[in-house]
Amino acid sequence: MKIACAFMVVALAVYAEAYSEGAPTSACKDMIPRHPVEPKKTPAPYIVTTNTKVVKAGTPLEVTISGKTPKDTIKGLMLQARVGDQPVGTFKLAPNEQLVQLLKCSNAGDTVTHKKHDASLDRQTITLTWVPPADLNDEVKFRATIALNGAVFWVGVESAPIKVSL
Repeated sequence: MKIACAFMVVALAVYAEAYSEGAPTSACKDMIPRHPVEPKKTPAPYIVTTNTKVVKAGTPLEVTISGKTPKDTIKGLMLQARVGDQPVGTFKLAPNEQLVQLLKCSNAGDTVTHKKHDASLDRQTITLTWVPPADLNDEVKFRATIALNGAVFWVGVESAPIKVSL
């Protein structure tokens, strides 16, 4: 019995680490990580904010994800700007960014996900730059999946709506 339990714990740990290098493209639509556990149903200890509520199409804006307390660090992440269920726009990353990378869901750079990193690089806050399409005239929301660790994560953490106008 102890051997079976030990095997199960090791198998779950290995599976939970399977996406330590970022979300798979199979998570693009529902943003649910393929972890062996369900997302938390409690309110997320993270918030998604932007530096503006209205932006001109093609003009960059900043989006920030913050843990509510210092212990609410970000180990895993998937972030999109969405019109309805469709990711839009493009994220731009600093060349030395160590926590996240770009992922193509619908278009190159429309999604940000974590990359494999040392736990010392986990952060309580991350700020990213997003550029709306030059022809977008609609409302977007930033939608995130945020992982505290492989077994504790929240799906559907959203910003307030942002109006993108021509």
